[in-house]
Amino acid sequence: MALISRKAKLKRVQIYDQKQREKEKAREEEEDELFVFGYAAKLFKDDKKAMEIDRGEHLIPWMGDKHFQIDRYDGRGHLHDLSEFDNNSWNRTQKMSEEELRIETLCDEERYLALNTDLFEEKNRHEEEIKRLNEAIAASETNYSAISFNYDEPNQSDTYDPMQPTQDETGKKY
Repeated sequence: MALISRKAKLKRVQIYDQKQREKEKAREEEEDELFVFGYAAKLFKDDKKAMEIDRGEHLIPWMGDKHFQIDRYDGRGHLHDLSEFDNNSWNRTQKMSEEELRIETLCDEERYLALNTDLFEEKNRHEEEIKRLNEAIAASETNYSAISFNYDEPNQSDTYDPMQPTQDETGKKY
């Protein structure tokens, strides 16, 4: 009985591993694909406008400064007051608590994980460990049964006879 359960466990693990490998192959195939699309565009030859752009005539002064000009679609045009972004405006005396430092350290570790470790190598190492575990389970001689049981011979201590008094009933007086 235990041998069947061991085989069933091994089969389940093998099926799980096969599904994981299939998912990984599908993910790798998705990474290898290249999807390119474009739109039709009508080009106009406008030499006069091209010369204006080359000379910078389309630029506007930023915050009234004639020497610093930006494109009218530049996002910096919406920044009128930069004082809150100056170095002196930040509160340098504020310190993080131990919990905030711990969380920040964990976030940095997660943030820069790919710089310190090779994620593909780590994944392959994990897969190899799973394979070794599966092989060890298949090769082990133990049958994972703590108590032997024989269906042919009923165990007298496990049978219940309603006609016999139980241990609780023998010590009671009515």
